[in-house]
Amino acid sequence: MFETIALLLIIALATFDLWVGVANDAVNFLNSAFGSRVARRRVIVIIAAAGILFGALTSSGLMEVARRGVFDPSHFVDAQGAIILTSILALYLGVMAADVLLLDFFNTFGLPTSTTVSIVSELVGASIAVAFWTNGGGIGGALGVINSGPVLGIYSAISLSVVTAFVGAAVVMFLVRVVYGHDLGASFPRWGWLWTGIAFAAMAYFVLFKGLQGAAILDDETMSMLRDRIVLILGGVFALAGGLAVVWRRHPAKVIGAIVLTGTGALSIAFAGNDLVNFIGPSVAAFQAVLVEGVDLSGRVGTPPWALLLAGAIMATALAQSRKARRVTDTEIRLAAQGHTRQRFGTSRLGSTLVSAGYACLGAARRVTPGGIRARIEGRTAPPPLDPAAPPYDLLRASVNLTVAALLISIGTANRLPLSTTYITFMAAMGASLGDRTWRAADAEQRVTGILVVLGGWLLTGLIAAAGAFVMASLIVLTGTAGLPIVAVLVAVGVWRLGRIRQPEPEHG
Repeated sequence: MFETIALLLIIALATFDLWVGVANDAVNFLNSAFGSRVARRRVIVIIAAAGILFGALTSSGLMEVARRGVFDPSHFVDAQGAIILTSILALYLGVMAADVLLLDFFNTFGLPTSTTVSIVSELVGASIAVAFWTNGGGIGGALGVINSGPVLGIYSAISLSVVTAFVGAAVVMFLVRVVYGHDLGASFPRWGWLWTGIAFAAMAYFVLFKGLQGAAILDDETMSMLRDRIVLILGGVFALAGGLAVVWRRHPAKVIGAIVLTGTGALSIAFAGNDLVNFIGPSVAAFQAVLVEGVDLSGRVGTPPWALLLAGAIMATALAQSRKARRVTDTEIRLAAQGHTRQRFGTSRLGSTLVSAGYACLGAARRVTPGGIRARIEGRTAPPPLDPAAPPYDLLRASVNLTVAALLISIGTANRLPLSTTYITFMAAMGASLGDRTWRAADAEQRVTGILVVLGGWLLTGLIAAAGAFVMASLIVLTGTAGLPIVAVLVAVGVWRLGRIRQPEPEHG
């Protein structure tokens, strides 16, 4: 009875988790398209939905986060080596219950957070709880169930990616603006081929090493062949894209718009092909532990294609329908918008200190730059007069957001570094807004404070997720079948209360 009820509850929570998860994770790759208004919202959502469904269909379905060594499953087997179902189900149910509440909380207040960090932290908290209450080894034995090396590696790589994405996007955006300025009609006919070639080559690299990495349609031999010819492939993409930019040099908006829409589709394919399975990984692992005799949760546990397709369909629907997803989008677009924009955050002492330090560094850089060079740079990068009817940022910056994010994610994937697409896409957009000189004295402190609030939320995500999963898993272990309806009620009441919190209607997205 316990196994049946627990499994049904896990599947129900996983379904809802897909809905709240897309509101905080998948919307990140839509923000550049929404912020630049490259197309109607319906068109952007259709492209993203098609990418998600294609990525789901081509995914290998291997559960990276749920199986990559966060905990050692050997601690949850009996003397005969069989999985102790009550322990595994309590663990995964604790993860799903905590994840739904955590993500819905962040969505309610329009704050982006990392679903990778949340899932990993919840696996840590729930596995410690189950080991503590069932193995009898005390807190030391419970902590021993965690494979600390991989977990610390995930956190370290993600922390490094925050700084890299911000600085990298700021530098690239500044250089691109120096080359192209704000009048693309004058600069694009001469230099448009360069950025177009670079952007599409980066997208191709991203699709190969992130979007199709481990895809079911490509076997290991084919992927190896593609890697061996990667320079030739990217060179061909660069030449082809650059040639098309030359042909369409009088239509820069169409060419750069194609970059933005292509990048949106590429990120959605990669999301579904690699990250989507992490949302349903715990529920699939629980499902197979109950129904598949002798399954090894520490091995290559795959997700059935029908489950991936169903999950992709749910997420594609959530992209179009979720109002909380628009709140998250609105927060990010406001922080990166051109000119003085009404922000959701006030000022802070730390934000003021960082802004003052930034202005001091900028002043020092200007003093050592020759006057002639400084004047030319100023003429190319000075923001144009603010047009209230203009989008929050232009197509060129949107293309930089997506290109830098795609390149960093693909480099990390190629080097087997665990990364958060949320961290990278958000920080790339923030860095590009700084490099594009959008911050003004009137709102710079508010923007910095907003970024600090988001970063602080990410830091708290790990602690809150681990603690929440620990509590949920402990409740299930200690109360058994009687605790299952309690967990269901707690989640339902929590979601209901969060739904009653009224927030301002989003202006963007």
